[in-house]
Amino acid sequence: MRLNPSIKLGFLAITLSFTAICATLTTSQTTLAAPDPASKAVYQQFQIFSKNAVKSTPSLIQARKYLLNHINEVSPWQATLMTLQLENMQNIKLADLDQKMVAELFQSVLYEAHSSIGYEQKLTFSSLLKVIKDRTVRKLLQEASDLGFKLETSEGIYYPIINYETYKKFQPFVKPDIAAYIDIMAAESNHPTTSDAAFIITWDELIRRTLEKEAFLNNFPNSNRTSAVKHSLYVGYLFYGSDNSPAYDWYTEEEIRTIDPEVKKAYEKAVANREPNTKSVLLDTVDKILHLLDKSNDELTPEIKEITDHVESLFAND
Repeated sequence: MRLNPSIKLGFLAITLSFTAICATLTTSQTTLAAPDPASKAVYQQFQIFSKNAVKSTPSLIQARKYLLNHINEVSPWQATLMTLQLENMQNIKLADLDQKMVAELFQSVLYEAHSSIGYEQKLTFSSLLKVIKDRTVRKLLQEASDLGFKLETSEGIYYPIINYETYKKFQPFVKPDIAAYIDIMAAESNHPTTSDAAFIITWDELIRRTLEKEAFLNNFPNSNRTSAVKHSLYVGYLFYGSDNSPAYDWYTEEEIRTIDPEVKKAYEKAVANREPNTKSVLLDTVDKILHLLDKSNDELTPEIKEITDHVESLFAND
C-alpha cells in the first residue's frame, strides 16, 4: 500500500508545490546593487552546472557540490538565490526518485536490510550500503546520497526526503528569512513530527515548531518561502493532535472528551514561557483554551471547538 503523503507530514506534497511557488525570488530582491566580478563569476558557473540539473543527475550533484564549496564567495543575494535554486532542483528530482523507490524490489530489499541492521539503529545510506548487494538498489541509494537526500520510513514504506541539515552550511551567507526557513525545515528532516499517524516528538517540541512557523510568517510575510512555510503549518495538530496522538481522550459512553494532561501541561508551559510583547495568534488561542478548560473540567466544549476551528481557518492554505 502506498504511503499517504500526509503521513509523511506533507513532505512530498509540499516539495512538489515548491517548484511552482518558488521558482524565482521576489522582485524586490533583484533590485539590489550589482555584485562584484568575482562573485558574479561564481554565480554564473553555478548557473552553468544547474542548466541541465533537472534532467541530469550528475549535473545536479555537481551543482550541489559547487555551491557547498563556493557559497562563501558570493553576495548574500546571490547566495540566497542559488540556495533556493538548489532546493527547487532537488524538489523536482525528489519526485522522480520517490517514484523509483516505491517499486516493490526496492521496498523489499530495504526492508530486509533494515531488519538485519536493527530497527533501533539510525537509518543511514552508509549502514544500508554495507549490507545491500543488489546493484540496482545500491546505485539508487548512492545517487540519493550524492543528491543530498536522506531516507525516512513510515507505515512500512521507505521514501526519500531532502536532508536540510546540510543546508545549515548556507545559513551564514543567505538572507535572514532563508536562514530561518532552513532551521524550520532541518528540524523536520532531522526528527519528523509524525510516524504512522502518531507524534514522535514531544508536545513541547510540537508547540515550539508550530510557533516557530507562525513567527516566520509574521516576520517575513514577503519571503520567497512564506507559502512553503504556510503549507507546512499544521494548526490542527496544535489544537487536536493527530489520529494516533489525539489531544483529547474519550472516556465515557456519552463521548465526553477531556484533554490529555500532558497536552494541557505543554500548553501551560508555552504560555508561561511567552516572551513579553510577542505577537502570536496561536498562543493567544492556547491561553483562551486553558481558561475555558479550567471552567469545563478539562472537557472539549462547543465553544472551544468554535474558537480553535476559526483560528485554524485563518491559517488555512488558499
